[in-house]
Amino acid sequence: MPESTFIPTVFFTLFFVVDPLGLIPVFVAYLAPYDVAYRKKVIVKSTAISIIVSLFFIFSAHIFLRFIGITPGAFMIAGGILLFVIAMDMLLARPRRTQKVDDKDYDADTDIAVFPLAIPFLCGPGNIAALLMFSSQAQGDIIKLGIISVISAVTFLIAMVVMALAGRLQRVLGQTGISVIHKLMGLILSAMAVQFIING
Repeated sequence: MPESTFIPTVFFTLFFVVDPLGLIPVFVAYLAPYDVAYRKKVIVKSTAISIIVSLFFIFSAHIFLRFIGITPGAFMIAGGILLFVIAMDMLLARPRRTQKVDDKDYDADTDIAVFPLAIPFLCGPGNIAALLMFSSQAQGDIIKLGIISVISAVTFLIAMVVMALAGRLQRVLGQTGISVIHKLMGLILSAMAVQFIING
């Protein structure tokens, strides 16, 4: 990947995969039953957990993939395919696999900051695959790994702001507006995914 496009490619890929705007209805549904103080606690905690999990995958990817003999090119193709599937879900308005969480999967004693907000909504399979893909490309370059880490953290911080303002954003954008943005992001992500496959 050319150096000039590395930063924007990483940012937009991670942002589209996390898809904070598309998750607004989910955030509203999960956070609505709680008071403001608890919501703030949950939002901050889920963001922190997502950042920690992402950092783990960013800095372990190169070692892990080299250990099992997977080349960066092979993982770029695999990651591109997975991201394309996620993009199709977004375009066709299908609930993402990471959003299919039933009430029976957790109870009142479960910390929703961990499950399902941090994992799998914010830091799900698509996000992890993208992080592994970019990290494997960095091939141990600490500067590139640092850039990926900062961009990943920024993406989650944007998601944190969206979570905090989810109710207001839903009223302003409306379901139609959210759906249009969601599909547009899916279209762009699908094109990026195809490019990843070609580059691999």
